[in-house]
Amino acid sequence: MRASRFIEIGVGFAAAAMIAVVATAPLGSRAADHLDAPNLASREDADINDVYVFQAATPGRTAIAVTTSPAAGIIGPIDYATNVRYKINVDRSGDAVEDLAYVLDFSAPSGGSQPYTVTRYTGVNARNLGQGVVLGGGMRGAITSLKDGAIAFAGLRADPFFFDLAAFRHVVLGAANGRTGFCDQPGPSGIDFFAAFNTNAIVIEVPNDSLSSGGGTIGVWATTLDRTTGAMIDQMGRPAINTVFNHTSADKEAFNVTPPSLQPTTGNFRSNVIGTLEALGGYSASAAGAIADILLPDVLTYTVGTKAAGPLNGRAPADDVIDVELGLVTQGAITTDCVGPHTYLSTFPYLGVAH
Repeated sequence: MRASRFIEIGVGFAAAAMIAVVATAPLGSRAADHLDAPNLASREDADINDVYVFQAATPGRTAIAVTTSPAAGIIGPIDYATNVRYKINVDRSGDAVEDLAYVLDFSAPSGGSQPYTVTRYTGVNARNLGQGVVLGGGMRGAITSLKDGAIAFAGLRADPFFFDLAAFRHVVLGAANGRTGFCDQPGPSGIDFFAAFNTNAIVIEVPNDSLSSGGGTIGVWATTLDRTTGAMIDQMGRPAINTVFNHTSADKEAFNVTPPSLQPTTGNFRSNVIGTLEALGGYSASAAGAIADILLPDVLTYTVGTKAAGPLNGRAPADDVIDVELGLVTQGAITTDCVGPHTYLSTFPYLGVAH
């Protein structure tokens, strides 16, 4: 089933909750970063859903997780693309330019699984992928040990994202579905649309000193690249930035191929953030501009060795980033969708077992 049909029948992905107060929102019914731009409807295997960075269960280690392929097995494929490079970017100097990168390359599925390799790139090589160090390889669905104390997992997991789609459809799209808004269910509570969906996940765990010496602040984001041309297909750091603030298809697609370091000064991106904040939250132009300068570039900042508190200091799977962002964008008018976290694992690879 293609994404357009999935949306038409009313079980498409929710738009990020930050736009849930606008009945005329032009963003359809997408979610977090799932299917955030029209061109990704034909490239679900390269579509980045969410990015997480947080303390690992073992002291002195950090986990980074990237989910791709929305509703894997229904919309997106279960297999990883062999013509896509899946890249985790790390900025260690605060300029939103990667100094370190971990890249996963997948071979064709075989025997019910799929082999892959993990390569680490540093310095200028993190940007041009010219020369790297192969840390090792593994098979889809299994935990594998790599060089330098790293471990990796790639495979199907329960989608960690949580959000109330039905309430969103009523508030934003005007659906007469028996809902009256967020938190209107007995309890009160919401209904988590994502509770039964799966996604492909890439999770790596590394010693803290592989990311930063002395517990400094890093920036993390993910990109998917065409393996032949090297062209960027999708990029994401913080949750829902492209989904919420870029309202036209052209801006959404342009955002996904613009490196984070260029986003604050390229095209309409910064003005789109300011305009949305003014419209949704009643912010002054100066206040909206100050928030825009935090949200752009689209990089998930994290102080290594600290407890994640998404979306402004890393992001752990259970962090309720939608509640935080609802309060931010609406200046406290809406503070929750009454949907809580899923069940996650306490040890690597942390994301829940696939449904």
